[in-house]
Amino acid sequence: MEDWVSVGYLLSAALFIFGLKKLGHPRTAPFGNQLGAMGMLVAVITTVLQMQLTGNGVVDWTLIIGGLVLGSAIGYWLAVRVEMTGMPELVAMFNGFGGAASALVALSEIWRYLEDAAISLKV
Repeated sequence: MEDWVSVGYLLSAALFIFGLKKLGHPRTAPFGNQLGAMGMLVAVITTVLQMQLTGNGVVDWTLIIGGLVLGSAIGYWLAVRVEMTGMPELVAMFNGFGGAASALVALSEIWRYLEDAAISLKV
């Protein structure tokens, strides 16, 4: 099972790298964005399937699918709406969303750690 997980993450990393390479030219940038989005989709699906099959964590499909749909809709809307002259602002906004997502993941891990510590103190 670990082999297919490694292949999934390798494929997503390759898609990210090729996507970044394509972002270097305005003519190939839309395809680079598509490759990056595909890489993220492969990474998310690989992670969710790994969690589901190994039993590590509870998978709430409603939140995962809702997050994918909402994030894809926002990203698509911004990518279509922003002109090439506004690309630095778009990249800054995407980086801000990525930082906010990382902060939420860190907050959820801290919350879980505090809950586990509180449970162990009660016992």
